[in-house]
Amino acid sequence: MIQETRISLNLSGMVLFDPVVLDEFVKKNNIQGNNILDEMISNLVIGNAAINEGTLIPIYSITPWDYSVIINIGGESCINPDWVVFNDSFRFPLRIISGQLIVSDIYSLLEWKKEYYLKFPPRSERVGVDDDFQIPSKIYSVEVIGFSDKSNPDLENRKCGYEFIFHTVEKLPVVKNININQFDFNVIPL
Repeated sequence: MIQETRISLNLSGMVLFDPVVLDEFVKKNNIQGNNILDEMISNLVIGNAAINEGTLIPIYSITPWDYSVIINIGGESCINPDWVVFNDSFRFPLRIISGQLIVSDIYSLLEWKKEYYLKFPPRSERVGVDDDFQIPSKIYSVEVIGFSDKSNPDLENRKCGYEFIFHTVEKLPVVKNININQFDFNVIPL
């Protein structure tokens, strides 16, 4: 099953999460205030736990841009091999318990609005910085493929973005000493 959307980023990152899983993580870790990202950056134990426990997948530092986002549940990559910018062997753990996956500008972690994400509005009421997908409630190992149609010289109209391939697993992949800054998720050659 392949689903696709377009996300317009105002900040230099995006994040994928199940809003119920993220809300539970915030409660369990007694994170106060709306700036979840600051808490995860300033407290590496919490930041690493957010990734290791399959709470979220952070994709940053990337150029604020309009990106294609492909959610691929258990299939082979649908990206033209000539477009692949990166396909790292690293796989992110992710838990989906509500059947809903949200892909959003990283701003959602800077200004967490629990009510908004737990009662996500229909597309007609959103501004394009986030979208949601209905996917099976399971535990996943998520592969990230960055792509860009390098044959199109018109950078402004070039199709580029990320394909997230969701592989069902029995238990979350173990991630040790992750430093999200070690990854280069850029797909736009500026």
